[in-house]
Amino acid sequence: MFSHWVEHVLERYQLGEEYSRQRVLLLWRDVVGEKIAKLSRALRLCGTTLWIEVSSPTVAQELSYLKDEYVRRLNERLGEETVNSIRFVPGLFPVQLEKTDVQISEDDRRQARVLFENLGEASLRDSFVELYLTLLRRERTLLASGGARCSSCGVVFTGEGHRCAGCRLGGIADPKRKD
Repeated sequence: MFSHWVEHVLERYQLGEEYSRQRVLLLWRDVVGEKIAKLSRALRLCGTTLWIEVSSPTVAQELSYLKDEYVRRLNERLGEETVNSIRFVPGLFPVQLEKTDVQISEDDRRQARVLFENLGEASLRDSFVELYLTLLRRERTLLASGGARCSSCGVVFTGEGHRCAGCRLGGIADPKRKD
């Protein structure tokens, strides 16, 4: 009943063709998969260019290598040549990670105090301990939420592969590290 009403409205206002063209926005998630969908979202189709908002310039760069494949998959799913190009633009939206409750143990707190025990000023030492524990919690949360540790530099990151974006682009790895 509802779908009949929608079809009637689309026909009456001559919106059927535009509705069909804009279906591509709904297909983005299915075409790229869950991991990429967490880092991106379809914004609009202007002419034959699909605009995709991504979580960072690095993600935009990475996805640009696959845009011809995405264009092919989208057009295949649509059954017609609707999309000729994709434009990736960095946006301001949080990457959705699974929520996990990571606790900092008393052993972690003891280790942090030992790490910074040589700092003379108590307030500075306490600040570094808290910063260390915050970063430790962040790292563990990312790992528990599906992140990975870069095999080159050791940083925890979200995304595909065994190396972070910085190392894949040749800029972060520690030159002294042998692996």
